[in-house]
Amino acid sequence: MGSDRRNALFNILTVVVLVATVCLVGFYAAIGLNIYNPFPPPTPISVAQLPTETPTPSGPTDIPTWTPTPTSTATPPRDTPTTTLTPSATPTFPPTPTFPPTVTPTPRATRSPWPFTYELNMTSPQYGCSWTGVAGQVQDLDDNPLIGYPVHVWGAGIDMVVTSGADARFNTIYGNKAAWEQFFDSSPKPMEVRVQLHDPYRDDHLPISEEIVVNLPGYCGAALAYVTFIQNH
Repeated sequence: MGSDRRNALFNILTVVVLVATVCLVGFYAAIGLNIYNPFPPPTPISVAQLPTETPTPSGPTDIPTWTPTPTSTATPPRDTPTTTLTPSATPTFPPTPTFPPTVTPTPRATRSPWPFTYELNMTSPQYGCSWTGVAGQVQDLDDNPLIGYPVHVWGAGIDMVVTSGADARFNTIYGNKAAWEQFFDSSPKPMEVRVQLHDPYRDDHLPISEEIVVNLPGYCGAALAYVTFIQNH
C-alpha cells in the first residue's frame, strides 16, 4: 500500500518537473528569438539642440570672373550664297501718262522712174469678135485727158505710131478725148505686140513710159488689149 503511494508521488513529481522543464525551455527560446526581453535597455533621454547660426558675410560679394568667348578660327567657306532680302512692301508708282497715238502716215507707192505708168485690161473688142488689136487713152494726175501724145505700137508685122485724141471716132468709141487705137487682124489670133508712150514736146520724142509687152491669147474675150497711160509726176 505504501509502495503505491510512493509511486504515485514520484509520478506527480515527474510530471511537475517535466512541465517546469518545458516552460523553462519555452522561456529561454522566447528570449533567444527576441520575442520577449525581461531586461529591456533604458530609453535614452532626447537632448534639445540649439540651431547653428549661419554667419552673414560682411564684405562685398565676389564678382564672377568674365571668361572671354573663344573666337572661331575656321575659314569661311567660299561662294557663300548671298541672302536675298524680301521687300517689305511693293512700291506704288503713279500711272504712266497716256499720250495720244501718233498718226502713222499711209505709205505711198514707190515713185516710178518713168513719168507715166500704165494699166492693162484684156477685154472683148468694141467691134465684136471680128477684130483683134490694141487701144487705150492718156491722162494726167487728175484723170484729165492728155491729147497729142505719140504711142508707139509694134509687133506681129506692124510698126506704127498713133496719137492720143487725134481721131474723134476713137474718142467716141472709147469715151475719152485722148483715146487711140491700132488694128492688127480681123479675127482673134495669138500674138505678141509692144506698146510705149513718147514725149510729144521733145524733137527726139524720148519714151516716157516703160515698154509694155502685150500677149493676145487668140480668143474673142481677150482680143482687145486696152492700155491706159497715167501721169505720176
